[in-house]
Amino acid sequence: METEKPTVALTSIEAIWLGLTASATALGLIGVGLARAGWFYPLPLIAGAVVAILVGWSTWRFLHPSAIPSPRRERLFLAILLPAALLLFSWPAEHFPMMGDSAIYPNTAIALIRNGGLVYHYEPLDGLSPEQKRLFYIPSDRQLASLQIHSYQGLLYGAFYVMDPSHNTIVSSRPPLVIAWMGMAGLVTGPKGMLYITPLFGAASLVTLYFLGRRLFDGGTGALAALWLLVSFPQLHFSRTPYAEVVGQFFVLSALYGWVACWQDRHPIFALLGVSTLTAAFAARLDAILVLPTLALFTLMLIVQRDRKNLAAVAATLAGAVGFTGYTINRPYVGATWELLRAGPLSLLDRLNWTTAGLGGIGGLLLLSLLVSILRKHNVAEKAWPFLRWTFSALIILGVGYALYVRPLTPEYIQTVKGWIPSHNEELLALTARYVSPVLVWTAAAGVVLLLWQRRVRWEQILFLGFTVPLGAIFFWRYTTAPVYPVALRRLVPEVLPGLSLLAASALRRLGKSPRWGWAAMAIAAILSVLLVSVSGAYWFHRGASGALETLDEMAAHLPPDSVVLFEPLQEGAITGWFAAPLWSLHQRRALLLNSPPLDEATLNKAICLWQKEGREVYVVSWREPSEWWPGQFHGQMMDTVGWDSSIVGQSRRFPPYIWRFNFTFSIYRWEGQCPSGWK
Repeated sequence: METEKPTVALTSIEAIWLGLTASATALGLIGVGLARAGWFYPLPLIAGAVVAILVGWSTWRFLHPSAIPSPRRERLFLAILLPAALLLFSWPAEHFPMMGDSAIYPNTAIALIRNGGLVYHYEPLDGLSPEQKRLFYIPSDRQLASLQIHSYQGLLYGAFYVMDPSHNTIVSSRPPLVIAWMGMAGLVTGPKGMLYITPLFGAASLVTLYFLGRRLFDGGTGALAALWLLVSFPQLHFSRTPYAEVVGQFFVLSALYGWVACWQDRHPIFALLGVSTLTAAFAARLDAILVLPTLALFTLMLIVQRDRKNLAAVAATLAGAVGFTGYTINRPYVGATWELLRAGPLSLLDRLNWTTAGLGGIGGLLLLSLLVSILRKHNVAEKAWPFLRWTFSALIILGVGYALYVRPLTPEYIQTVKGWIPSHNEELLALTARYVSPVLVWTAAAGVVLLLWQRRVRWEQILFLGFTVPLGAIFFWRYTTAPVYPVALRRLVPEVLPGLSLLAASALRRLGKSPRWGWAAMAIAAILSVLLVSVSGAYWFHRGASGALETLDEMAAHLPPDSVVLFEPLQEGAITGWFAAPLWSLHQRRALLLNSPPLDEATLNKAICLWQKEGREVYVVSWREPSEWWPGQFHGQMMDTVGWDSSIVGQSRRFPPYIWRFNFTFSIYRWEGQCPSGWK
């Protein structure tokens, strides 16, 4: 195995891109800090933007003298890749109606713009009794059948955590980075503009993947991997929908790039960039914590090389990252996630002696460092390498074959309070392969094997394998989301799919250098490209949830600003309640989403009487006939209707994903019931 650093020249465009990456990282982290402090207003943000620009400019100025002119091929490729990605991804879905996790980010961003922070007072509940308030949010002891969440008191709209019901305090229910980015975009361009954050980061990730591939293998490998990711369905879908995945993808790939470049060039600026972008990735997605073992491996490599300068840079930046994360982290979200993990996959931790485990972990790391030093000194790794690569190669081939063809034959189950139910874990890799093609999976497996069998395996390539393979094993072993698609692909988007693309591209690039097999490599690359386009092509010109903002504007126009608006409960086929959250966040209406039946008639009537006593009109928005779900007699007069003719990519177990086309008509009723005389 080669331990000497290879020569990979920094190009001029690469230096510019790293400056932009440093600016984006700084601006995102500054935005998160301002949001956490409650200072998310134009003047502090302008000052933060100036600082971010200076950070990016300084990074470029530091790197530029050592950069060589970019080759013509690189300039041409990036001139095609970036515009193509922006054109393809810039049909963002209008996920303002609360149809799932994706809608949480823009709705919270609007609330952030309005309030300047991530903690809010939910005024629609003012004046109500505790029993009346519980009609409009799900208490944490009723959210899950098998577990009571203690990190928050309830869930509002499915988007905000109720922290203090007595004071109607609610907080954001997701990590802050994407919310801050959307908030900054919304301040400049309005609500529609914030939807373009994910297309921008989705396209930027492709450029970062290219430069990462160039560092690990060569420019052709990075280019081929970026092109495959460009035309893949997962990258298309999650770049158009306002999830956190592609934002996290950009920063986590930038972190890996930073460590690889640091190992090759030994400049502390790359170590600083790697840890800083990992901090941003964690501020976007908690899953980024799974990249810490890769950082630990990189640190171990520096220890073995006795690279004190870069070790100091990593330690200093990591200390700052820990402090920043400790201040800005969404504690209720992290706490709830930890409670869910403790009740499920990590239940064994309850029986763990943490003192013993901590001392054992520290001792294990010291022992591992000593062992690596001894092995390196006596050249044991070189002697054992033939056996190890045979073993690892066999494990990769057998593991992929098992996961694709054998495991799906045996249904797997999990135990719940309702008994044993199918987990569908057995199908994870097999179903994912339908979206990205089994050809990509097998070619990536071949890439691992060929990498292990090349004459010299570079340490940064081992670092890359340590990044991709364990995360793939984790996310292909069990579902960490609902087992429906395409949302189940989201965990694979930041690290696993880019890693598979690079491995597959490296295999074909190596095969293509052989005079005998060059034609086969070109044929496989073309076939894989066609297979990827055959899945994603049907969605290239589909814009999800189109017209949602216009529908919201029309709905708000029919509802007086000081009125109270009650939304039909969310039940199968009834989506009216999706509009409650954006009507509150975007139009500042007192929009309340009723919980699923049964509803207590007396408690609801008392709440209505309270609002009437305050001089507020009460409206009810429903798709179904209100008598079908309203508790008791419904005393409402229909005033207007609002239509929404649109479509979204449906969540199901069908392949390919179906486009759900619908035309809903929502009726707006004014409540005309009378309160009993003498009511208080």
